[in-house]
Amino acid sequence: MPIITKTFRYILRKAGSPLRRARLWLKKRLGWLGVPTIEPYMGFSNGNEAYITGNVMEDKGLDKPKPGQKLRTNMLAMLKRYVSDEISGVRVRVTFRDKEEIVETNELGLFHCYLSFPGKPAHGLHFEKVFYELLDEVVDNQGPIKAEGEVMIVSGGIDFGVISDIDDTVMVSHSTDTLKKLRLMLFKNARTRVPFEGVAAFYRALHTGKKDGPGRNPLFYVSSSEWNLYDLLVDFFEFRFIPSGPSLLQELEHSILKFWKSGGGDHEHKYEKIRFLLSFFPELDFILIGDSGQNDPDIYLRVAKEFPRRIKAVYIRCVKKSHKKHYTMKMVSEMEKLNIPVLLINSTEEAARHALMNGYIDASSMPDIARQLEEDHNFSFTDMFYSSV
Repeated sequence: MPIITKTFRYILRKAGSPLRRARLWLKKRLGWLGVPTIEPYMGFSNGNEAYITGNVMEDKGLDKPKPGQKLRTNMLAMLKRYVSDEISGVRVRVTFRDKEEIVETNELGLFHCYLSFPGKPAHGLHFEKVFYELLDEVVDNQGPIKAEGEVMIVSGGIDFGVISDIDDTVMVSHSTDTLKKLRLMLFKNARTRVPFEGVAAFYRALHTGKKDGPGRNPLFYVSSSEWNLYDLLVDFFEFRFIPSGPSLLQELEHSILKFWKSGGGDHEHKYEKIRFLLSFFPELDFILIGDSGQNDPDIYLRVAKEFPRRIKAVYIRCVKKSHKKHYTMKMVSEMEKLNIPVLLINSTEEAARHALMNGYIDASSMPDIARQLEEDHNFSFTDMFYSSV
């Protein structure tokens, strides 16, 4: 049997729940614990300070989905996302620009660090590389474990930022219908998951901004999905040509017994993460985009009251009849008192026209949005037809 090293005994103490400690101990003893890997999440910087995060976990062995991938392969990939163990209590060296910091993973395998850069930053939006190295040995003869990620630099000369929900705002997720949500999670992949019609082109237009504007606008994604779905979301955005940006997801312990609850539970973390973004970028105004199914209206109202002059507009996608709920209509009334325009939309086209009229996007983007609306409508109809036969 493999020897339980001093490093691994420390990992076990940091593992959180007794069940996770027992599972890690057993896998280590039997030699079943997989080689660890570093999963870098996109970081962000205001030019003077960078926020960098990532995860250390067993290698899930996931490849990007292929066209025509079988249902059982999709199901296996989703299960792998929930059965791989996070590695807590290990050290990671983070290197960005000429700065270096050693951080330790928490009980969920996550690590966070802040790096400061005094001086006057360059204006605009661009991306820079960040490098990671695992400093502790988790399995015997694991070899060097390194990774490379990106940090989005947002510093001056920016018109506005966008903070968007994902489930039922960008991606059709049926978050309020457990059976439909479960079907999507098990049988679909990043290639076959469906975006809302026109979203990709609209977000590209918001990212590009006005032709005579200062430059590209950053997009941030705040979701109640857990971090173990991060690879699926990144691939989905890539396949659908949706502008990439940092994701701030929910920090929950992974469990195969609870994966069907993904995206549910307490949504307070979304409020805290949006507050964090507005505080981290004090000179940047934002457009907020969400849906009426998961407390987004209430969360956005709380944010707007705390930062009343920082919210340029709010777009809420109506999910079923939930836009008629009292709190949604109350949010609209309260936002109007703060002079913040709010649209309860059934179509991306409505938001795009409002954004055009208010100078958030350029008129040259409208043909692309119209084309995307038609393509997505045809794709959704075909997908619905084949799903029913």
